[in-house]
Amino acid sequence: MVNDHQHSKDLSFAEMMSLKSSSRDRQVDAVYAAAPEVLEMAAARAKAVLRGNSGSIARPQRFSALSN
Repeated sequence: MVNDHQHSKDLSFAEMMSLKSSSRDRQVDAVYAAAPEVLEMAAARAKAVLRGNSGSIARPQRFSALSN
């Protein structure tokens, strides 16, 4: 695997694609390993945001301050 401190401009195209692929694989593995309740909560949050009902979702202060 590519050194974590190596800047992306120093990577070859093949290295970038390999890094992207392994990152995607880790994300998919995390979804499959997650408990159904956690996935349901994440889906509910995503649906609320898409519907514009995101007021009940806790956000970092810097984003909350923008909506005032």
